[in-house]
Amino acid sequence: MAGGAAGLRRVRLLLDEMLSPQIAHNLREEGHDAVAISERAEWMALGDDDVIELARAQRRAVVTNNLRDYRPRAATAALPGGRGHHGMIFIPDSYRLRRADIGAITEALLAQLAAHPGERDLHNRETWLSSP
Repeated sequence: MAGGAAGLRRVRLLLDEMLSPQIAHNLREEGHDAVAISERAEWMALGDDDVIELARAQRRAVVTNNLRDYRPRAATAALPGGRGHHGMIFIPDSYRLRRADIGAITEALLAQLAAHPGERDLHNRETWLSSP
């Protein structure tokens, strides 16, 4: 029941290129709308601004560990008169992004999705995965 009992639209995710497509697959198996950049060849060469634009166009929150590049862009987009964004979920350095971490990242994202169930819950906001 992807929309929920009251027709609630959920947060949709776009996983940055360094994240395994297995994470997106795991989230889809749990009923969430998630796609990884690495699942689409045509998205692999996108720059950070283009990823944010893609996420905006598809109404998705970006999941990334690229804090240095994405955090300032997200802050600028969220300013009055900015284009806005549908959320940023940052992954702390305590996650190593190895195959062994896929389950922990998936679980942490599921916890974030449970904490922010509505489509607009992360609009122009950032949140962080809790450390493993």
